[in-house]
Parts: sequence; structure tokens; C-alpha cells
Amino acid sequence: MKRAKIEAGHAGTLDQERHLHFVAPGDVITTDTGFMRGHGTYTEDGKLIASVAGVVERVNKLICVKPMKSRYNGEVGDVIVGRIIEVQQKRWKVDTFSRLESVLLLSSVNLPGGVLVRRMS
Repeated sequence: MKRAKIEAGHAGTLDQERHLHFVAPGDVITTDTGFMRGHGTYTEDGKLIASVAGVVERVNKLICVKPMKSRYNGEVGDVIVGRIIEVQQKRWKVDTFSRLESVLLLSSVNLPGGVLVRRMS
């Protein structure tokens, strides 16, 4: 696996001026004990190590690794596209290519003109 080196710096430290820092699983992100570990990291022998391949993200003292490939994690207000995979009496199961199964309650569907159910003939 090829890894991109953005700028030369001290091994085991995070340089504030780097914009992208790519890591592979097992790479040492930092040896500085002043950082908190976030998603995609673990600590071993006082070192913060990447558990997934991705880009290092730092927010204050929290360090996370954002995976290069991940599933969608929806939030309130997101507009999504999905595929109906199962129709039940009062709900539809929707494949949204996310980590969890999605459910759309028929009572939550608002069609134009106030129609509750549109039948296809």
C-alpha cells in the first residue's frame, strides 16, 4: 500500500501546518501523551496508533482517523436517496447504503395535495 508523505517533519509528532496526513492501520500517529484518542485510533505503549486507513483529523486535543471508505451516517435534515427493499403494513424498509437499516413510516409520507396513499394501477 502506498502512503503519501505531505511534508517532512519529526516522526511521531503532528505538524499543525500539514493539511492532509494519510495513515495506514498500525501507523504511529503521535507519541505525545497530551492528545485524546478518537475514532479510528488506539493507544499502545504510550503511542497513538491508527486502526484504519485514512486521513488524520485533529480538533484541539482530540485526534481521529477518518476512513478512506466508509458507509453513510445520516443526520437530521439530510436529503437522501434510497431503494425500497421491503414493504410492510405501516412502513417501508429502505436501503440507504448506511451502517444501519432505514425505516420510513407511511404516516410520515406527505404527498402533494394532502393525499395519504397513492395507488398504482
